Amino acid sequence: MSRLKKLRFAFALTLMALSVNPVSASVVMTGTRVIYPAQAQEKTVQLTNQNALPYIVQMWVDNDPNNNEPQNTISPFIANPQIFRINSNAGQTVRLVFTGDRLAQDRETLFYLSFLQMPAIKASELQANKLLVGVNSRMKLFYRPQKLAGDPDQLSKSLSFKLQGASIVASNRSGYYATVRDAKVIHAGQFSQLNQAVMIPPLSEVDWKIPKKTSVLKGDMLRLTLVNDYGADVTTDLIIN
Repeated sequence: MSRLKKLRFAFALTLMALSVNPVSASVVMTGTRVIYPAQAQEKTVQLTNQNALPYIVQMWVDNDPNNNEPQNTISPFIANPQIFRINSNAGQTVRLVFTGDRLAQDRETLFYLSFLQMPAIKASELQANKLLVGVNSRMKLFYRPQKLAGDPDQLSKSLSFKLQGASIVASNRSGYYATVRDAKVIHAGQFSQLNQAVMIPPLSEVDWKIPKKTSVLKGDMLRLTLVNDYGADVTTDLIIN
């Protein structure tokens, strides 16, 4: 069995173990998201192994947030290298290259950057009866064309919220994804949870169902916490129309 086939076999075993073995990640990536400017030739990401053991890592980009099988990915991005070893307390730089597929130019396109990690093992151990336990980490990758509507640093100015029946319609007039960490309604001085960990796509509207026993009137305030390009929280109050 060739070395590449052995690595692929090991990763296949690891994928089978992922869903039943919750473990903490040893290899971590710098940052919480990746912004890929359309004019860039490439984008580099940095990974670090914080464990005392070496790890093998496989990286891929996909348009499906639930895909754990790198051989089934659909994406115009290539990670180089795709499979590599990180020694204990060492780092690795990975280049992301856009292949030039046709994407929308008036808005961002969302992809998902995944990296699967498992402890490095000797080739002679691949035939042994061992369970390989791996961790699949995933973060958002935004392909960002130039000259989009709105300002990513003041994204809340491109958002509006309208009361409509039992829902609040969230509108995003910008070309950027709005990542909402938290949204609370302020009614009569009381805070009520409306939504968490959701996105409002660019140039789109989404319906947020108002939870039962939550009172909302036109003119109430919405306390909105967005995640900016650097992964930091930005909180602002907006009027519900």
